[in-house]
Amino acid sequence: MNDHPPFRTNLRIKNPLCLSLDLPEKDNALGLLRKIGREAGMVKSGPVPFLSYGEELLREAENLGIPIFLDLKWHDIPNTVYATILALPSPAVRMVTVHALGGPSMVKAARQACEKIGKERPLLVAVTALTHLTEEELEAVGLPDRNQTVRRLGSMALESGADGLVLSPQELSMARTVWGPDPFLVTPGIRPMDVHVDADDQTHTATPETALSLGSDLLVVGRPILRAPDPLLALRKILGTIGR
Repeated sequence: MNDHPPFRTNLRIKNPLCLSLDLPEKDNALGLLRKIGREAGMVKSGPVPFLSYGEELLREAENLGIPIFLDLKWHDIPNTVYATILALPSPAVRMVTVHALGGPSMVKAARQACEKIGKERPLLVAVTALTHLTEEELEAVGLPDRNQTVRRLGSMALESGADGLVLSPQELSMARTVWGPDPFLVTPGIRPMDVHVDADDQTHTATPETALSLGSDLLVVGRPILRAPDPLLALRKILGTIGR
């Protein structure tokens, strides 16, 4: 059993849509943040924007009151992960990721660092198997089939203090059956029914409606919004399909 109660009540978001703002061009990204960021429940920053213009992104998010999902997927020795989380540069960061493959001691160290931050600490979610990984690629890195990998790593991460998990849509039903309603489940690979994404490297996808019905708490959407002729309209259309 997980000795750490879930902390989801501390994550106050107005809807389950997370805009993935993983863009290399600063002006474009900050313009979109100002124009549509407040419409989403959260905005996700991966390593490309964070390393390129992260300070400006976080400062703008603070000014606009936008919660940031900092998705850097830390996978390092426990002391390094602990120190990294304590060095988070902004209270706008409301959720962070670690790789479950870092093991129990690393996840525990991440949880300890989050708790040391205090009442407004970020939610800690663990990545199990990246959504682009096929069965062949999992085998190549010595992992069993996808469901077994996700179940084993997910159980370990939750027992070690993670508040939730990053899962593909295909694992959501299993996740709720195995772990119940408490873990905060984050789902990338969200593709609206009427949107085609060229050169899509996500091999495990679902519509927003399907992912929510299977138990997702947060839908991560990037290219279907960012590549749309009118990103604000595309974002609002997705919110409309899920009744938000």
